[in-house]
Amino acid sequence: MKKILLVAIACAIGASACSGTREPTDAQLGTLLRSERADPADAKAVLDSPAVECLRAWSGDAELQKNLPIRSSSENGRASCRSKLDGWIADAARNPDKFTFADLSAPKTVKRAVQLLASSSVAALGDNAPVPKALTKAAAVPTYSAPATAPAGLGAAGAKLQEAESLCQQIAQKAAVPGASPRLTQFAKFCSGNLGGTRTKMERFAQSGNSEAVDALGVQAEGLAGTARKLLAESAGGN
Repeated sequence: MKKILLVAIACAIGASACSGTREPTDAQLGTLLRSERADPADAKAVLDSPAVECLRAWSGDAELQKNLPIRSSSENGRASCRSKLDGWIADAARNPDKFTFADLSAPKTVKRAVQLLASSSVAALGDNAPVPKALTKAAAVPTYSAPATAPAGLGAAGAKLQEAESLCQQIAQKAAVPGASPRLTQFAKFCSGNLGGTRTKMERFAQSGNSEAVDALGVQAEGLAGTARKLLAESAGGN
């Protein structure tokens, strides 16, 4: 009876204790799901988007399965991507800790994989990574005025875009101050050259009913906002 009670308590604390699934760390997920084009030694390698889509399709979670492309949501797509992931799981270099497909497709782990995919896609713009050459050319710091309202009818994606636009306006203001950090100047140029087009694309995709593309642009805007917040914090710390 005491043993049964202990098992029940363990189940109440965490479902993984009863289901037998294990939760990989962010680093283990990054190694297992890294893009095939990425350098295995690169700690910030971009994750493979189709692999994360596949885990969403197999997660059994209705929220995670929303707006999946046919390549991952159809019966053939699910079978094909599962076969690919099974190969990665069997690869000792990718999966030295021998996580199973059930471990990786657990909803809690899939949600973390989605977050890692979004953050890894914009990692090159943060920290001390080199700035793309296109952003290092001499040019005046552009002024940037964020639109006053979020794009109409775009929900969470529109709110993410508006936040990115507001933060980029703050970056542009700080970059215009004499002696501003070169990274602020470079990022201000990046914002000026990209955010206007992002809003236009998001509105066009919304009008055509392409919610998947709208959500993808929202993820990009969220990553951009995260990098902007980090740069603003660094500039405040340096003052």
